[in-house]
Amino acid sequence: MSEIFVQLSVILGVALILSIIMKLLKQPLLIGYIITGIVVGPTALGLVQSGESMAAFSHIGVALLLFIVGLGLQPKLIREVGKVAVITGVSQILFTTVGGYFIARLLGYAPMVACYLGFAFTLSSTIIILKLLYSKEAQDTLYGRISIGFMLVQDIAVLFLFLFLTASTDIGSGNFVASMGMLFGKLLIIFGLLYVLMKFITPKVDKFFAGNKELLFIFSLGVCFVIATIFYKLHFSFEFGALVAGVTLSLSPYQREISMRLQSLRDFFLIIFFIMLGANVNLADISSSIWMVLIFSLFVVVGNPIILVVIMKALRYTTKTSFFVGLTVAQISEFSLILIGMGIGLGQLPASILGPATMVGIITIAVSTYYISYNEQIYKHFKKPLSKIFKDNKNYKVEVNQIDDKIEIIVFGCHRLGGGLIKILRKMKKEFLVIDHDPEVIEVLAEKGINCVFGSADDSELLDSLPLRNCKLIISTIPEMELNHALISFAKKKNKKINIIAVANHAADAEKLYGLGAAYVIMPSYLGRRFMVELLQKNTLDFKKYYRERKHHLYELKNLNVDKPI
Repeated sequence: MSEIFVQLSVILGVALILSIIMKLLKQPLLIGYIITGIVVGPTALGLVQSGESMAAFSHIGVALLLFIVGLGLQPKLIREVGKVAVITGVSQILFTTVGGYFIARLLGYAPMVACYLGFAFTLSSTIIILKLLYSKEAQDTLYGRISIGFMLVQDIAVLFLFLFLTASTDIGSGNFVASMGMLFGKLLIIFGLLYVLMKFITPKVDKFFAGNKELLFIFSLGVCFVIATIFYKLHFSFEFGALVAGVTLSLSPYQREISMRLQSLRDFFLIIFFIMLGANVNLADISSSIWMVLIFSLFVVVGNPIILVVIMKALRYTTKTSFFVGLTVAQISEFSLILIGMGIGLGQLPASILGPATMVGIITIAVSTYYISYNEQIYKHFKKPLSKIFKDNKNYKVEVNQIDDKIEIIVFGCHRLGGGLIKILRKMKKEFLVIDHDPEVIEVLAEKGINCVFGSADDSELLDSLPLRNCKLIISTIPEMELNHALISFAKKKNKKINIIAVANHAADAEKLYGLGAAYVIMPSYLGRRFMVELLQKNTLDFKKYYRERKHHLYELKNLNVDKPI
């Protein structure tokens, strides 16, 4: 018993040191955990030996990760993710899987190994992408929303892959058809019971447990492991059972609280999982497969973004948006390594593949972190060659020279302030022009006969052609400091009397924009605070007034949806 504590002490001590180094290098801590495993593992210092206890910790970490992923796979989110995210996600999975498969075959790997590598290296890390997008406050940008959307599509694809792997052990025995028939028969019964559970029992049960935070915690853990164990006993994978358990509770009104309460526990066990993953890496396997590591790393950090850019351009998005979306997928996922580990456990992959695959993960995650963090700077370097290769399709623009020179108001970015803004401008009966880089928004506006242009606010050619002579007001709903800086400077040179309303997320940015000549800078946090103060002053403790405000707010939320520009 004391051995496990000694191993944990060594592991966590080394992990802490390497995590500090990763933080200083602005890299995800996940890389530090894997390197910790390599350092303390049998192929390096040999301080830790893999045992049943540590392996059990690893499986618990994976189960909790998949359970939390399942909690996020709500049916309504799948409906709301949008066709762009679905098309992008499915297309990326198909093209990258096929490309990865043929690369693996050219490197001499067997068809089964090539299938695993092709699909595993298709997946991108939801955890890393979300963390970096939120750190840049880019989660609500167009490229951020699309990236988050196709991450959900990838998670759904993983769910179906786990289902397939459950029966895949019988492929070689010739019993695959019969096995799949039995599999889907059992699944129909199980999902029928789970539907009844989700619809009629879970809402009442979890409401009872939600009254006590500790009971809710134990309840959610119990659901996770009981359902996972049932699936395991029915010859499904334990991981697939944990994922289904999460989906079972995804409709719960307490889904977010359950997820938050389990995250710390999940993080601890996942640390052990990635450390043990690194400990199982054989350095000799990496050195003997160095070309595989280099070629697949290049495929992920260069080929994957190119595939996404081509798909996004085919969907009529601007080069900049397409480029930013492409940069987000230049890494493999924690699920990639979990899938390869499952394949080894099922006897479908050789153990020697784990080391090279893990090294591909370390390289691609490290590179993509800089890709996402410095996407603006990278785009500036590649803007000219990209504009020659991927020209924005003018067939989807309302040409600026066709716009009346009497335009008084120009709006950059229709999504964020959405319906209310456009409706008010129409009621004002002013001549206005909307510029947006989302082709779906432009199509809706064009159908309604609203003057609109498909383009980006950083397109100098577009800005030069704008009818600014008689324009009285520019409204920029884009909270990007550099972009608003350039827009205000350009507009003031063209028309000194023009007024500009912009958006900023930080006080320092707002002060700079005022210094450049902005008429007003909207700060969501400031306006929210001011509104709350006014609400308290007006209503004090008369809660009937708050409910009247609430009723009015609910009406506006339904009728002024930001995703519907008019």
